Parts: sequence; structure tokens; C-alpha cells
Amino acid sequence: MYQWIRSYLYNRRASVNVDETKSKKLLLRHGVPQGGVLSPTLFLLFIDNLVSEMPKGIKAALYADDLVIWCKEEHASTATYRMQRAEDRLNAWAEDWCVSINKEKSSTTLFILSPKQKAGTIRLGGTPLREDEEATYLGVTVRKRYRC
Repeated sequence: MYQWIRSYLYNRRASVNVDETKSKKLLLRHGVPQGGVLSPTLFLLFIDNLVSEMPKGIKAALYADDLVIWCKEEHASTATYRMQRAEDRLNAWAEDWCVSINKEKSSTTLFILSPKQKAGTIRLGGTPLREDEEATYLGVTVRKRYRC
């Protein structure tokens, strides 16, 4: 099995075509082939330990290369604290494994019952994350709603 997976990943090269011009081939040293049959499975094996390393009270879901983390708390300040700890752990994991996280695609959404509670700013590697009014995951959109 090891030899088979190694041959799938080893000595891969790629070039880029722009108009009629083709670049020279470069050796790919990281990642898995995009669109490859084994690629999603290998990536999930690679990222699997991230979920188990999330702090207490944090839940996580993975699908392909998408990660969603959340927590359920009575107070927005406690939720913000827990989520910031999770983001810090995520950032440390990414640095340890030389993975970059697209901060422009990353966001937060605070779902609360009381409009009086406000979310704190959550940062990923020092960058404040955008707060969205709704969250979409696997085609399901959940919108903020306040109970009257």
C-alpha cells in the first residue's frame, strides 16, 4: 500500500499554458493531485488529527478541504473565547504542517437568541475574520434570527 501511494504522489510535474505559451515543467513537492481519485481520502487522512486537537467544547465537521467549527454557549463572550482558542489551535496546526488557510474565505457567524449580546472579534493568525449574517455549508444556508 505504501509503495502504491508513494508512486501516486512521487515525482509529479506540472506546467501552465497561457494562450500559446507553455511554461517549463516544475516538480510538485507538496499536495495531492487535484481531481485525483485518491486525493480526497489522502487529504482527509492528513487533516484528521486537527479535529481531535480542537479545544474542549468545540465541535468540528470536515468535508473535502472544508472545515467548520462551532460551539454552543449561553453567553456570546464565552463562545467568542472558545472559538478564539480553536482558531489559535487551527493556526498553530497549519503552521506546524506548512498549510496555508485562505483567510478571505474564512468567516464567523454568531447565532444568538438576544440581540443585546454581541460577538467579539475572532482572529486567525492575527487577521480579524469577517462576520457574516449567514453561514452556508454543503449547500445549506442558516441565517441569523432573533427571537422576539
